[in-house]
Amino acid sequence: MKCLLCHEPMMVPWTPATLWRRDWVCPSCETKLTPLGTGCPRCGQPNEAGETCADCIRWLALGLDLTVRCLYAYDEAGIDWLHRFKFSGDVVIAASVAPTLRLLRTPGVTYVPIPLSEERLQTRRFNQAEVLARFIGTTKNCLEKSEVSSQRELGKEGRRHRTNPFTVPTSVKCGKIILVDDVYTTGTTLHQAAFSLRQAGATEVSAICLFRALNKSKSRPI
Repeated sequence: MKCLLCHEPMMVPWTPATLWRRDWVCPSCETKLTPLGTGCPRCGQPNEAGETCADCIRWLALGLDLTVRCLYAYDEAGIDWLHRFKFSGDVVIAASVAPTLRLLRTPGVTYVPIPLSEERLQTRRFNQAEVLARFIGTTKNCLEKSEVSSQRELGKEGRRHRTNPFTVPTSVKCGKIILVDDVYTTGTTLHQAAFSLRQAGATEVSAICLFRALNKSKSRPI
């Protein structure tokens, strides 16, 4: 068996559960993701003082208040992991972060994955946010998303000013919600989704993201 990330051979005792565990990623690659340390209390953007970052101050000035728990830095290791999972379709490697995600489980909340548009879902064939959310708890699809320009085609300012693509079906009853997504970049996606949910009656909205893009990063687009 070869590790799906580094492609090096690894020895794993075979059991029926192996197919559903993190054994598709070698122990060395499992430790390469960089946990976020001290940073912005609202989005995890690293800073030594633990102060609210300029991006979150900007959102607060617009009246958009959202706290996002981000777990790992979107550095080179994070980029490699996510591109293998999201674009190469190796969904099974998500099990390597499952133990960390399960620690975030909170009773009495609804986990809502950020949806893909119908067009994007047909192309990718799975929603990466929904895969991650299921490791945390029971999910509910409370949002619908219309097709807009891919974030990979937009710059930072373009992402911030795009039209809100999220709507909430009238049949959905909102309560205490935690949104789940793969990468926090400018925060536009999560803030727009949270706004739509609050407009539909959600009593409380926060979010969890697997990765936090670094402002200083010149990484590949997501």
